[in-house]
Amino acid sequence: MFLPLLRRKLVRAIVLGGSGFLGQRLCRRLVEAGFCVHSVSRSGPPKSEPEPWWSEMEWTAATLGTDLCSSVLKGADLVFHLVSTTVPSTANHDVVKDIESNLIATIRTVEAAASMQVRRIVFLSSGGTVYGVAQQLPIPETHATEPICAYGIHKLAIEKYLQLYTRQARLPSIALRVSNMYGQSQDCSKPVGAIAHFANQAVNGGTIEVWGDGSTVRDYVHVDDVAAALLKAACYEVAERVFNVGTGRGASINELIEMVREGMAEQVRVRYTKGRGYDVPANILDVERARRELSWAPEIRLEDGVAEVLRAARMRTRGGSVTLS
Repeated sequence: MFLPLLRRKLVRAIVLGGSGFLGQRLCRRLVEAGFCVHSVSRSGPPKSEPEPWWSEMEWTAATLGTDLCSSVLKGADLVFHLVSTTVPSTANHDVVKDIESNLIATIRTVEAAASMQVRRIVFLSSGGTVYGVAQQLPIPETHATEPICAYGIHKLAIEKYLQLYTRQARLPSIALRVSNMYGQSQDCSKPVGAIAHFANQAVNGGTIEVWGDGSTVRDYVHVDDVAAALLKAACYEVAERVFNVGTGRGASINELIEMVREGMAEQVRVRYTKGRGYDVPANILDVERARRELSWAPEIRLEDGVAEVLRAARMRTRGGSVTLS
């Protein structure tokens, strides 16, 4: 859609959540591709060591749905919505707050984008939660959507409202239903990201805690592959509006632990606890639609990605910093 304009740097892209784990990866790719990039996030610029490409873009500290966030959209061609104030394990704690800070705040932002004639919004949805309990594996985009947690419900509701705006020809949109994302710079202090948590515990001599018996299966996709999918969604005209983004391969929690053990010289301790009610038994995404329509495919093998996360965790324990590679 925007490729003919990139040589003249005429495409202005807003990244909501640009200072985050995925947001930084996407912003760097956009800068390298020739976009004019503006990040909007609660914290403003990232708190880590500055990287050279930061100076090539703008940074604004603002909360989703506020007047300041909306004002940044003026003159924008493209918006990437990567923001969520909750994760699956926290969204159920205060459902009203989850709706207000995610769904309602998003609708306010989308309304502002539509009024300012933004040409496309690309939304980061959740392939791990919007489908609920899988009736078939791998899960295609046509699978029933029956989320069993508030996080999946608000993601699906945003998708539906975006489809409404698209049907009304007010704001074209694409939603990427992303599976379990991981990578070397993922924040271990947040209650999300099994691979990062397991690696951090292992290299620091801690105990890996597992909810349930470790048989839960997930589709783990590297953050760099997700950033590539977002860029593809921005630049290509496609017939479909919803895409799964994963690997099409499942791995159980116990298999992840074995990968971590193989990368460690010392013993890794594991403790199993009671399972969580919002965890579905298995989630593996069918990504053939993205392969066909977006010409996208995951490139990073899970084993290689786990080894990368372990190396980064060791570097942090030695006081080193981890930069985007």
